[in-house]
Amino acid sequence: MAKNYSYLDVKEDLKKRIETDKYKKEEKIPSERKLSEEFMVSRNTVRKAIEELVLENYLVKEPGRGTFVSSEINSNSAKTKTGNIFFLRCFHNRLKNGNNASKIGDDIFYPQVVAGIDMIAAKNDYHCIFKYIYEDDIDQKLISEIKEKADGIICGELHSTKMLETITSINLPVVLISSSVINDQVDVVEIDNFTGAFNLTSHLIDLGHHNFALIGGSATSQPSKERKNGFFEALQQNQIEFDQKHAVTNGWDFEDGYQAALEILDFEQRPTAVFAASDLLAIGAISGFKDQGLAVPDDISVVGFDDIDMANQIKPALTTMRVRKVEIGKEAAKLLFNKFKGNERSYPVKITVPTRLMIRDSVKQL
Repeated sequence: MAKNYSYLDVKEDLKKRIETDKYKKEEKIPSERKLSEEFMVSRNTVRKAIEELVLENYLVKEPGRGTFVSSEINSNSAKTKTGNIFFLRCFHNRLKNGNNASKIGDDIFYPQVVAGIDMIAAKNDYHCIFKYIYEDDIDQKLISEIKEKADGIICGELHSTKMLETITSINLPVVLISSSVINDQVDVVEIDNFTGAFNLTSHLIDLGHHNFALIGGSATSQPSKERKNGFFEALQQNQIEFDQKHAVTNGWDFEDGYQAALEILDFEQRPTAVFAASDLLAIGAISGFKDQGLAVPDDISVVGFDDIDMANQIKPALTTMRVRKVEIGKEAAKLLFNKFKGNERSYPVKITVPTRLMIRDSVKQL
């Protein structure tokens, strides 16, 4: 009677073939289809076995070529559990220029995401290593460090396909957070930006606002695009026209919001409400309006997005959409640890974390 193989049986059989040199260093192993036929199991079972052997450094996947025995393998050199995962917070190369470099150290969003990752990591006896990187910082030195020190990678806000290809080529399990680039092999956790922006704009409309300005964040950011799309959908459903000259796209930070406020004050017709794609943009705009003698919300209403700690501390307290940052980190870590346990799927998983409207003092009813 034929043996009923589990993925662990397949894994151990393949490992034995490698350790006994039946599959030699740098040799291409049979395809998933051929192995599934040999072991009389599904391709998904074979895939689970191969992914674990990749994690343990027995095998290396080369996109477009196949799966090969590692050049570094011997009977004693298989990678053991490191107890670490890497969190890579990724930035555009353009932020290296001028004063933008200082903004990286001022990140107030992702530390809370990492706190969520740490909670799940600790339950699994793991530690999270947090690194800020620019797109061109992923060099051989960093790749070698990740391979040596980590069992998996979580990436926050990838912006380039090349960067994603480099990270996935490391052959460790990967999960993306709020990424502007994706592929059909990588799990992702995202914010429900569209619905949040739609509900926030609808709240403004319900309070009588019809003349808006939009501070839209980065032009290349997928979360920014989704928030703008939710904003425009709410206007469209309420048959409210929007003057595209009232859309300002500067970036994500306080200074960008401050400068946007000065631009808005030059509009021929001052809007009654400003939708800012992040809290820092909104807080910067409020500061800009105040410096020009306008009171928020008496003269102009302002809303943000993210619900950072500062949003409830400024005067007036900011009406915004709460992004569950710790929950995002938890969900990303759960996906990664599922991969460690061999719970691979033949399709990527996408988890969308909902937002919540936080009504405070920066909006008035008309």
